[in-house]
Amino acid sequence: MFSSGDYLIGIVAALIVGLSKTALPGAGLLATPLLAMVFTGRAIPGATIPILLVADLFAVTWYRRHARLDVLKPLVPWVGVGYIAGAIFFVIVGKAARPIELMIGGAILVVVILQIWRMIRSAPAVEPTLMAAVGYGSAGGFTTFVSNNAGPIMNTYLMRLGLDKHELVGTTALFYFLVNASKIPFYVAIGEWSAGGRFFSVDALKFDVMLVPAVLIGVFSGKFLFTRLPQKLFRWLVVILAGIAAIKLLIGT
Repeated sequence: MFSSGDYLIGIVAALIVGLSKTALPGAGLLATPLLAMVFTGRAIPGATIPILLVADLFAVTWYRRHARLDVLKPLVPWVGVGYIAGAIFFVIVGKAARPIELMIGGAILVVVILQIWRMIRSAPAVEPTLMAAVGYGSAGGFTTFVSNNAGPIMNTYLMRLGLDKHELVGTTALFYFLVNASKIPFYVAIGEWSAGGRFFSVDALKFDVMLVPAVLIGVFSGKFLFTRLPQKLFRWLVVILAGIAAIKLLIGT
């Protein structure tokens, strides 16, 4: 069913996912356009989830002690609101993914531009607010539900709070492990009870299993790289990679 070219694309995507979880938050957004060259419609997020969870397990194990639960708790109910909106979207739109790609790409590009402006101005860290939790939490919940692409949105939220690279990686590692695991029953239910097809298939899961070694190479390479990245370079890499990925979504796969 899958060609050697498909597996090559999958290996590159898996390497990127591994690196994004342990060294370069935001880079993982590049994986979804790659997997969209192999899968279509609901199968894209369905095929991405297992790869993400494998990498999440390593990231949580290594960096959970740096996680800032205090900044995550206010987001939880609003992420739930984003989930509900994402579920409604899948029920209504089904396989028509292009409109949401355009919206996600545009939203990410806006927050990237705002974050770059803050970094250039050396804007001080801000305190978390209810308005920020509502906006970033609901947007992050929606975009992760429909495309597993909320990394840049959440990263810019955490960076504006002044988290250093250890806290950012630890906090996002815990957040996305819980988020990605929690999406599975929703995907199964929507796939069974609405038109548009299932998210998961045996063939896609077999494809993902073949990519596990590439994920492992990515996470261990990321761990090696992470300790050698200066804080300032790390922050710039996060926003630049997010911007590239946003443009990729806007122009299409």
